[in-house]
Amino acid sequence: MSRRSRWAALLAGPVAALMVAGCAADGGALRPDTELTRVSDPSAAPGPGLFAVNSQRLGGLIVIDVQGYVLYRSDADDASPSRSACVGECAEIWRPMPVSDIGRLRIVGIDRGKIGKVVRPDGTEQLTLSGWPLYGYSGDRMPGDTGGHGRNGWFAISPAGARAGRSTP
Repeated sequence: MSRRSRWAALLAGPVAALMVAGCAADGGALRPDTELTRVSDPSAAPGPGLFAVNSQRLGGLIVIDVQGYVLYRSDADDASPSRSACVGECAEIWRPMPVSDIGRLRIVGIDRGKIGKVVRPDGTEQLTLSGWPLYGYSGDRMPGDTGGHGRNGWFAISPAGARAGRSTP
Protein backbone atom coordinates (compact mmCIF):
# COMPACT_ATOMS: atom_id res chain seq x y z
CA MET A 1 0.00 0.00 0.00
CA SER A 2 1.46 3.35 -0.99
CA ARG A 3 2.08 6.08 1.58
CA ARG A 4 -0.68 8.19 0.03
CA SER A 5 -3.15 5.29 0.22
CA ARG A 6 -2.29 4.71 3.90
CA TRP A 7 -2.95 8.39 4.73
CA ALA A 8 -6.24 8.29 2.81
CA ALA A 9 -7.29 5.15 4.70
CA LEU A 10 -6.23 6.63 8.02
CA LEU A 11 -8.18 9.85 7.59
CA ALA A 12 -11.28 8.46 5.89
CA GLY A 13 -13.25 7.73 9.10
CA PRO A 14 -12.72 11.07 10.87
CA VAL A 15 -13.04 13.05 7.64
CA ALA A 16 -16.28 11.28 6.73
CA ALA A 17 -17.69 11.97 10.19
CA LEU A 18 -16.75 15.62 9.92
CA MET A 19 -18.17 15.95 6.41
CA VAL A 20 -21.51 14.65 7.68
CA ALA A 21 -21.31 16.88 10.76
CA GLY A 22 -20.60 19.84 8.49
CA CYS A 23 -24.14 19.51 7.16
CA ALA A 24 -25.74 20.15 10.56
CA ALA A 25 -28.40 22.85 10.49
CA ASP A 26 -27.19 24.59 13.66
CA GLY A 27 -23.86 25.60 12.11
CA GLY A 28 -21.97 24.34 15.17
CA ALA A 29 -20.15 21.57 13.30
CA LEU A 30 -16.67 21.49 11.85
CA ARG A 31 -16.01 21.97 8.17
CA PRO A 32 -12.64 20.37 7.41
CA ASP A 33 -10.46 21.78 4.64
CA THR A 34 -9.96 18.42 2.98
CA GLU A 35 -11.68 16.19 0.47
CA LEU A 36 -13.59 13.07 1.47
CA THR A 37 -11.67 9.94 0.55
CA ARG A 38 -13.45 6.60 0.55
CA VAL A 39 -11.76 3.48 1.87
CA SER A 40 -12.31 0.46 -0.35
CA ASP A 41 -10.85 -1.97 2.22
CA PRO A 42 -13.04 -2.09 5.36
CA SER A 43 -10.17 -3.66 7.34
CA ALA A 44 -8.32 -0.34 6.88
CA ALA A 45 -10.83 1.50 9.10
CA PRO A 46 -9.01 3.57 11.72
CA GLY A 47 -8.59 2.37 15.31
CA PRO A 48 -8.16 4.61 18.35
CA GLY A 49 -6.55 7.90 17.47
CA LEU A 50 -6.20 11.66 17.74
CA PHE A 51 -6.44 13.94 14.74
CA ALA A 52 -5.77 17.65 14.23
CA VAL A 53 -8.42 19.32 12.06
CA ASN A 54 -9.28 22.89 11.16
CA SER A 55 -12.38 24.29 12.84
CA GLN A 56 -13.76 27.24 10.91
CA ARG A 57 -16.19 27.92 13.75
CA LEU A 58 -13.44 28.19 16.38
CA GLY A 59 -10.93 29.74 14.01
CA GLY A 60 -8.06 27.28 14.12
CA LEU A 61 -6.81 23.77 14.65
CA ILE A 62 -8.50 21.51 17.20
CA VAL A 63 -8.12 17.87 18.21
CA ILE A 64 -10.78 15.22 17.58
CA ASP A 65 -11.01 11.54 18.39
CA VAL A 66 -11.36 8.79 15.80
CA GLN A 67 -15.15 9.22 15.71
CA GLY A 68 -14.87 12.93 14.97
CA TYR A 69 -15.80 14.18 18.44
CA VAL A 70 -14.00 17.28 19.73
CA LEU A 71 -11.68 16.84 22.71
CA TYR A 72 -11.48 19.36 25.54
CA ARG A 73 -9.20 20.49 28.37
CA SER A 74 -10.12 22.11 31.68
CA ASP A 75 -8.53 25.14 33.32
CA ALA A 76 -9.14 23.38 36.67
CA ASP A 77 -6.65 20.63 35.71
CA ASP A 78 -2.88 20.89 35.79
CA ALA A 79 -0.47 20.11 32.96
CA SER A 80 2.82 20.05 34.88
CA PRO A 81 2.58 17.66 36.54
CA SER A 82 -0.53 16.25 34.88
CA ARG A 83 -3.53 16.16 37.21
CA SER A 84 -7.25 15.72 36.63
CA ALA A 85 -9.57 17.66 38.93
CA CYS A 86 -12.72 16.37 37.20
CA VAL A 87 -14.23 13.57 39.30
CA GLY A 88 -17.71 12.39 40.31
CA GLU A 89 -20.53 14.29 38.59
CA CYS A 90 -18.00 16.31 36.59
CA ALA A 91 -16.66 13.11 34.98
CA GLU A 92 -20.20 12.18 33.90
CA ILE A 93 -20.55 15.46 31.98
CA TRP A 94 -16.92 15.73 30.87
CA ARG A 95 -15.92 12.18 29.97
CA PRO A 96 -12.24 11.39 30.58
CA MET A 97 -10.54 9.98 27.47
CA PRO A 98 -9.30 6.53 28.52
CA VAL A 99 -5.99 5.18 27.30
CA SER A 100 -4.60 1.68 27.14
CA ASP A 101 -1.65 1.48 24.76
CA ILE A 102 -0.31 4.87 23.62
CA GLY A 103 2.01 3.11 21.16
CA ARG A 104 -0.98 1.84 19.15
CA LEU A 105 -2.72 5.21 19.10
CA ARG A 106 -2.96 6.78 15.65
CA ILE A 107 -1.74 10.36 15.75
CA VAL A 108 -2.22 12.74 12.80
CA GLY A 109 -1.15 16.38 12.85
CA ILE A 110 0.00 16.24 16.49
CA ASP A 111 3.53 15.80 17.84
CA ARG A 112 3.58 12.25 19.27
CA GLY A 113 5.97 13.46 21.98
CA LYS A 114 3.16 15.61 23.43
CA ILE A 115 0.94 12.55 24.03
CA GLY A 116 0.96 10.97 27.49
CA LYS A 117 -1.28 9.68 30.24
CA VAL A 118 -2.13 10.44 33.83
CA VAL A 119 -3.53 8.21 36.54
CA ARG A 120 -6.87 9.60 37.70
CA PRO A 121 -7.94 9.70 41.36
CA ASP A 122 -10.04 6.54 40.73
CA GLY A 123 -6.97 4.66 39.43
CA THR A 124 -7.92 4.67 35.72
CA GLU A 125 -5.55 6.07 33.09
CA GLN A 126 -6.49 9.13 31.05
CA LEU A 127 -4.92 10.39 27.83
CA THR A 128 -3.08 13.73 27.98
CA LEU A 129 -1.87 16.24 25.41
CA SER A 130 1.02 18.48 26.51
CA GLY A 131 0.19 17.31 30.02
CA TRP A 132 -3.47 18.39 29.86
CA PRO A 133 -5.97 15.56 30.54
CA LEU A 134 -8.35 15.07 27.58
CA TYR A 135 -12.14 14.85 27.80
CA GLY A 136 -15.19 14.47 25.62
CA TYR A 137 -18.28 16.58 26.36
CA SER A 138 -21.57 14.75 26.93
CA GLY A 139 -23.46 17.70 25.43
CA ASP A 140 -21.86 17.19 22.01
CA ARG A 141 -24.45 15.09 20.20
CA MET A 142 -22.76 14.72 16.82
CA PRO A 143 -19.19 14.53 15.55
CA GLY A 144 -17.87 18.04 15.09
CA ASP A 145 -20.11 19.68 17.72
CA THR A 146 -18.21 22.25 19.80
CA GLY A 147 -20.83 22.85 22.48
CA GLY A 148 -18.38 22.55 25.37
CA HIS A 149 -15.99 25.24 24.14
CA GLY A 150 -15.90 28.22 26.48
CA ARG A 151 -18.14 26.65 29.14
CA ASN A 152 -16.94 27.37 32.69
CA GLY A 153 -13.23 26.97 32.00
CA TRP A 154 -13.52 24.18 29.43
CA PHE A 155 -12.04 24.63 25.95
CA ALA A 156 -11.46 22.59 22.82
CA ILE A 157 -7.77 21.71 22.78
CA SER A 158 -5.31 22.65 20.07
CA PRO A 159 -2.69 20.18 18.74
CA ALA A 160 -0.12 22.02 20.89
CA GLY A 161 -2.20 21.58 24.06
CA ALA A 162 -3.35 25.20 24.32
CA ARG A 163 -6.91 26.50 24.38
CA ALA A 164 -8.13 26.26 20.80
CA GLY A 165 -9.60 29.11 18.80
CA ARG A 166 -11.79 31.72 20.36
CA SER A 167 -14.48 31.43 23.02
CA THR A 168 -18.08 31.11 21.91
CA PRO A 169 -20.94 32.93 23.68
